[in-house]
Amino acid sequence: MIAAAPSRALRAVPDAATAAAVEPDPLLRRIADHLGTLTGGTAWVVRVDEAGGSWAVLVGDGTLPGDVVALLLATRGPVLDDGPGRSPVLAVPVRRGPRIVGACVVSADGFSDADTHLAELLAGYAALALADSGVLAGRTLEQAVRQELSWVEARGSVRADLVTVGAGAVPGDVADEVFRMTQEALLNVAVHARAATVRVGVVHGPGTLTVLVEDDGCGFDATGGTRLHVATAGARLGLRAMAARARRLDGELEIDSTPAAGTRLRLTIPCSAAPPVAPGRARTGVLVATARPVVRAGVVRLLQLGEPGLGMVSEVADLADDLPGACRLLGPDVLVVEHGLLGEDLAVLDRLAALPAPPAVVLLAQDCPDERLRAAVAAGVKGCVDPDDDPARLVAVVAAAGRGETLLADDQLGRLAAPPRASGAQAITPREHEVRGLVARGLTDRQIARALAISAKTVEKHVGSLLRKTGTRNRTMLARLG
Repeated sequence: MIAAAPSRALRAVPDAATAAAVEPDPLLRRIADHLGTLTGGTAWVVRVDEAGGSWAVLVGDGTLPGDVVALLLATRGPVLDDGPGRSPVLAVPVRRGPRIVGACVVSADGFSDADTHLAELLAGYAALALADSGVLAGRTLEQAVRQELSWVEARGSVRADLVTVGAGAVPGDVADEVFRMTQEALLNVAVHARAATVRVGVVHGPGTLTVLVEDDGCGFDATGGTRLHVATAGARLGLRAMAARARRLDGELEIDSTPAAGTRLRLTIPCSAAPPVAPGRARTGVLVATARPVVRAGVVRLLQLGEPGLGMVSEVADLADDLPGACRLLGPDVLVVEHGLLGEDLAVLDRLAALPAPPAVVLLAQDCPDERLRAAVAAGVKGCVDPDDDPARLVAVVAAAGRGETLLADDQLGRLAAPPRASGAQAITPREHEVRGLVARGLTDRQIARALAISAKTVEKHVGSLLRKTGTRNRTMLARLG
């Protein structure tokens, strides 16, 4: 065991703050006492947050000597820090899979190989008590998840992306549990998935918090006796633990996976913190702006029939320059507008945001390009929906926007997380991938519509888009592409 220079700076969390935030497990106290007694020295148990770059003493008296935690992370194995003027210090890592979650540290007059073996044995027991060590510790949920993704990227050639949608208050105990489940999902990706990319979405929805974890790794057979059927025992146990946590929070955990086609995990937790309600308005006012009168009439009718919480639903002509003036005059809570009316540079969104009481904006779009969707969401747009695809979704998105919430579909979150494509490239959306696969199987538009729960008209639109993007001339050529 050779002491090495620390690979990076670590932040030591003060012991008093740690004690206030985390009550030491009795097992950790027994481990430290046992290690100190058997080695004839002074022992500590330390919690390590690799992703956050910090550590804290959970059990042990006095100051931890030297820079032994940084040395341990640099070597990722047992280290002996024999600094001048003090007793030698032995530190062994406490592991959970590839992650170092803590350390057992002991200072004594000298150490033998048997002492090292004993410390490693006790570190295995400490891992049980430190399994839930990933508390937020003052970070927001998004900050903590971002640090976890940095840890995943640092382990190898994995691209990790985070998309956050909306904002909302999440009770501290719920946020801690959600973070622990997200940690477990990312641990499975790092250890088992052999993925090139992983994407995490944190979505503050209407009364819920949703976390999506999607990777393009090896996947597994989810068609066995349980949706949690995994070939690897460690992953299976981790997923079962996540499902148990979700049940305790009255939430729902969905896992979809196919061998060689990646895994998608969706966690939905109810949140009791209600979003603020605009004073003086009991019902949401909506303004609809589209280029075609028939489309405006259809959208207005859908909203009137689908959501009793919506109040006045008005409509205006298609001139984008008139939209800020119409919103100033009518004072809607939500503006539902065709994305083509916002201009190439989306400058209308800036003028809308500058109004004294700016409306929440929902886009109507059959096929909104990725870069335009990314720019619109960055400008504050609350949702983007094709009413022909799913009328019920239009109602849900507008109602959520009226509450100040953002509601995006899973495929839209994936498009937001994907790196921007090179100029001129024709990216195929996740929905188009699904349609292309069913075309390859010889299904008709109506059969595809039933399989995907969308309209035949929308399928026709996706097939036309695929023909343009792939350069094929007909369905037969498209099917040959798989």
